[in-house]
Amino acid sequence: MPAPTPSTVKPTIPALVTRHAGDAAFYWSQWDASAHSPLVGLAQLAQFDRLLTAHLDGLRVAGAAGWDRALHELTRWQGAGEAFVCTLLALESEAAGARLKAVWDVLARDPRRMLRGLISAFAWSDERHARPWIGHWLADDGVPATLQVAAWRAVHLMRNPARIALGVTEKALASPQAAVRAAACRSLGASACERIGAMLTDEERTVRAEAAIAGASTARAACVPVLWQAVVDLAREYAALTGRPRHDARRRLERWVRHLGLTVPPGYPGIAGLLAGLPPRQALLFILHHGDCAYLPLALEYLDHPDAARLAGWVWAMLSGVDLERAGLCRPPTALDGDPRPTDDLDPGLPDPDSARIRAYPLSLTTSQPVLLGATLTAARLPGILRDAPQALRWIAARRLALGSGPCIDTRAQLPDQLARMALFAERAA
Repeated sequence: MPAPTPSTVKPTIPALVTRHAGDAAFYWSQWDASAHSPLVGLAQLAQFDRLLTAHLDGLRVAGAAGWDRALHELTRWQGAGEAFVCTLLALESEAAGARLKAVWDVLARDPRRMLRGLISAFAWSDERHARPWIGHWLADDGVPATLQVAAWRAVHLMRNPARIALGVTEKALASPQAAVRAAACRSLGASACERIGAMLTDEERTVRAEAAIAGASTARAACVPVLWQAVVDLAREYAALTGRPRHDARRRLERWVRHLGLTVPPGYPGIAGLLAGLPPRQALLFILHHGDCAYLPLALEYLDHPDAARLAGWVWAMLSGVDLERAGLCRPPTALDGDPRPTDDLDPGLPDPDSARIRAYPLSLTTSQPVLLGATLTAARLPGILRDAPQALRWIAARRLALGSGPCIDTRAQLPDQLARMALFAERAA
């Protein structure tokens, strides 16, 4: 098709294009932040998906003007949302190489801040556009390690994971860069159980932990102690960290704690000691994901904690199945006097638990099996949780499916893909 002449180029409204670029980055950020949300469910995801798609379409229709504005916003704000928008537009362009280079020139300034957006764009893009670049970044020895990490993470998130040549896999697992080895472990998973098993003794803790998470479905007995020790060691370091290192360590610790809670079998020795060594919020995450009602009394200990009171009430409610508001177990909304507690900023939208009433509430849960919403978490209940529960619980259900050799449902994937996989799973389970 010949290049359009000035007389055939569609005019654009600069203010509208700017709005599309900013709002597309915003709605992707909302989507990304909802991965473990206690409030966002499928209905809210559908709204984010609709608005994000509409703004992306606006940028696509704007053509070169849309790309220029998106790149301008990325250069200005240097956020993961802007990186997502730019990378997606670049992948869809005939000038993908030049545009991806422009994106990378910005991301290279602070990849830890922006790389999530680039990785997500590869997962959202048409795989015909994404696969060639993933293959190039994995095979080319001259590609920066950060881009190799992005490529492996993209493979992990793709709807139909790419088949990676054995030589490329072995090269990644032997990389001098620990981040590359960890990303390869995260992407390969149980499909390469023998090679993953060898990485459980890697010299770097992050690699060992990611190998343990990847291999949990096939070699749980070997993986649990490795991940357990990684959590213990990182929790000890976390208390002394500040600034960006503390932020990064918190994200990593929470990821590992969620997986450890699901992987540790009921009755595993030492859990009480582990919880005592974790920060309050991470201890509550373990209790929620482990699902053993024997640890509900420990959750009660955090009901008055300034860092975690709202989260503690919510975790108790999600395990017990008791609605705090309907049962009259929360305090009425009141104006905050002075500085808010950390839990008020960290857990917006969650009710403020009435600790005395919750402790006095007659609750009888005695099963030794994992529970959620007041009942044993059986395979038959998983489709309903995936359909009706908030993202935090949907992730638990999806991960338990994977650990039980069930289908892989990524609760961060595009909505049509999630719905299709859920429908297939429900059909097979019927």
